[in-house]
Amino acid sequence: MVTEIELKYSLLESDEQAKPEQIKTIISQLLSEHEISFVHQEKQLSNHYFDAANLTLRKNKIALRTRGTKCFNEVKRFEQTIKTSGTVIAGLHQRPEYNIDILDAQPIISLFPNNIFQSNIDVNLLQQQIVELFSTHFTRHTWLVSFADAKVEIAFDCGEVACQNYANKPRIYEIELELVTGDAKALLMLTKLLFSQLALRPGQLTKAARGYALHHESTTLISEVENKPPNDIALVEKISLPIIKLPKKTELHNAFTYGIEFTLNQLQRCVDCYVETPSLTMLSKVSEQLIILRQGFWLFDKFLAPNEEAIRDELSYFIRTIHWVENARYIQLLINKQSTYQKENLVNQELITKLQLRQSRYPRESQVLALLHSERFNNLQIDLLSLLLNRNRDDNLKVDNTCSLVEFASRHLTNSTKILSVELAKVQKPEGSSSIELYLTAHSLLIRALLTTSWFSCLFAEPESDMVNKFNMPWLDIKQGISELQSLNLLQQQLVHLPKEEKKLAQWLANKNDNLITALDQSREKALTMKPYWS
Repeated sequence: MVTEIELKYSLLESDEQAKPEQIKTIISQLLSEHEISFVHQEKQLSNHYFDAANLTLRKNKIALRTRGTKCFNEVKRFEQTIKTSGTVIAGLHQRPEYNIDILDAQPIISLFPNNIFQSNIDVNLLQQQIVELFSTHFTRHTWLVSFADAKVEIAFDCGEVACQNYANKPRIYEIELELVTGDAKALLMLTKLLFSQLALRPGQLTKAARGYALHHESTTLISEVENKPPNDIALVEKISLPIIKLPKKTELHNAFTYGIEFTLNQLQRCVDCYVETPSLTMLSKVSEQLIILRQGFWLFDKFLAPNEEAIRDELSYFIRTIHWVENARYIQLLINKQSTYQKENLVNQELITKLQLRQSRYPRESQVLALLHSERFNNLQIDLLSLLLNRNRDDNLKVDNTCSLVEFASRHLTNSTKILSVELAKVQKPEGSSSIELYLTAHSLLIRALLTTSWFSCLFAEPESDMVNKFNMPWLDIKQGISELQSLNLLQQQLVHLPKEEKKLAQWLANKNDNLITALDQSREKALTMKPYWS
């Protein structure tokens, strides 16, 4: 058995340098320019993945694969592999792996050690039941890189995932860096070097995971088509709060790294979703995960090493860079033909044109994709990964033994809610400012309080428990109400630039604002009387 330690990255295919021959040339030139010793090789690989029809292995977190490898002028070699469950952090995959040479592409399960399998698996019976689920076929370019104290293999794979009798064949277009021997620092250093020339993003899914997804898609496609809802059904986005699933017995000094690891994985899933289907809603979720990550750096500020504070600054940079997405979402809502504003004929064509012009000034999808694959964004994620790896093996970190994590969390939850409550209390007797202005001013404090809840609420109750939901709901209602106020405020700003006064729309906006303030006041009164679930 070996423990595979590798970083996986997907390439941005729309990038002008993304053709396979160009990728190969870039990597070779990059290594040569930095006088890094390497041996290049090209192989043709065919991988076949097996399981029983009821996915016995998959359910037990085991992947069974056979691989046929052919280099030029060589006889094709076959190998069978079992990979068991491991960990994935920021594209870093660590999994136990068992490899055995075989004669052809058909696996012989009994050749593997018996202790790999759970006691409920009958190996002989499984051998009779296994069938091929899917396969992957790709050209692999490898660069075996040698340092004084480490060896790293860079692999560039270009090919496809295939499932029998299914036309859809997702493309494989990715780079893997595997630590062969030595310290993982060499792996991270080489990865940063690739960032300087290639448009990449961390890969959460292995080829096997994508193959299983394709197999599932092929077997469920018919039922999904039959049960697909009509196009005219609109799905309303549920108001919810992202929660970090901190185990209740987590030690205070481990809570920060656990939360960062959890949220970093969520961030990369959101990035993957945006790349697959770009939308302002998904980009907003990318921004949300960045904000949750930064909140962790604020909450655990006194435990940070000086070099870790720079990561917080980088998070702030990217939060500012895509902050425009919320305004873009508001404008999209206003100019949508199905929106209330258009259905009631409140928004004339001239106003729509002005809103569309403002919308056009925001970054395009191609620019967002370039940002999410940029060297700077990748370096931020690799720095977060380095932080996690260093903290896992550093015995000299600052540790606070004066309180437990629960006490620490209670203090932060109490403080953030108290500050917010003081600010919202000003709405009752506004002095010099309108209620609208006061609610908009309180927005940042509300977000901070909700972010603290995202980090710590799991320590006191299950995420979906009535106790937590009852406490959070009025605060989330206030958040939703303030978002609507911001949307209306954006529309109000555009009204003053129209050549002709829009009395009907102005009156509608005034009434809408009044109704929103009434609803916000009711939610505020309820929120301020809720008993904290952590006390």
